[in-house]
Amino acid sequence: MTSLAWILLAPAAAAAVVDWVAVSRADDRLERRAKPLVPVALIATAFALDPADEAQRAAFLVALGFSLVRDVLGLRGDWRCAVVPSFAAHVAYVVGFQQVGWSWLWAAAGIVAVLVVTLGYAVRLLLSVRAKDPALTLPVVAYTGALSLMVVAASATGQPTAVAGAFLFYCSDALAGWNRFREQTPYARVVIAVSYHLAQILLVLSLT
Repeated sequence: MTSLAWILLAPAAAAAVVDWVAVSRADDRLERRAKPLVPVALIATAFALDPADEAQRAAFLVALGFSLVRDVLGLRGDWRCAVVPSFAAHVAYVVGFQQVGWSWLWAAAGIVAVLVVTLGYAVRLLLSVRAKDPALTLPVVAYTGALSLMVVAASATGQPTAVAGAFLFYCSDALAGWNRFREQTPYARVVIAVSYHLAQILLVLSLT
């Protein structure tokens, strides 16, 4: 990490904390101002750091760009449209992880973890989606697949920050899906926001 990258990471972290506070207080106005600043600052950070692989940085910049679109659409309440850039962001992250090699041993560990989560969570979620909104069943399956592949691809790198970031991303999106289609859980919105931003920060840090 360069000095400039660390400096640019600070406002990303600060904006994330402000967003968490806004979410905890249900302050939609403050959230609309703070949340988009996080991916913007992370894009600047990714540009400023000294990456281990330039192609991976390019893919991650694309992912962060799609994440910014996802956040803006989500803040407007258009969560169905936000799924499209979310899916694209995960695909871009997978492409980025592919640039730094693939360890089948670590990938196998990621696959096992994803299968355990799938049996305990994804199947029940899909049953709820099918019951409440059958038209969303296929999109949810596709999105879950892309998210799971991202976790496996991150695991295959064997890099702790990448693995932690990917799993936090999975937890954030999994809880969001559960909250929307199964049942409301206490403090879910705050947990979703915190895990989502920490995931993005860790993924950017994994570039070095």
